[in-house]
Amino acid sequence: MPPAPLWSARITTAGQSCIAFLKGELDMVAAKALRDLLITELDTQETTTVVADLADVTFLDSAALGALISAYQHADNTGRRFAVRNPTRAVRRILEITGVLEFLSLPEPAQS
Repeated sequence: MPPAPLWSARITTAGQSCIAFLKGELDMVAAKALRDLLITELDTQETTTVVADLADVTFLDSAALGALISAYQHADNTGRRFAVRNPTRAVRRILEITGVLEFLSLPEPAQS
């Protein structure tokens, strides 16, 4: 019996937006499935925006980071939007060090 995956995703949709709530360890074992999941959601006819919520992600390696970047590039190439939100401290640090946090993040709400 294969080991249980160390990550999971729960998808919610509202109108033309989709949120993928990701949980656990996003590593090289998860990377292809993660990429496929995000691109499938981006390719859904009614969807214009996909957001990966990283609040429950405990680990992110370069392969999984590549999956997030691939989803961003796919969205950009197809006229859609992809972003990440709520990265944990450890994940945020990886996104900062690699220089992708700014373009993968949702814009901050305007302050009044």
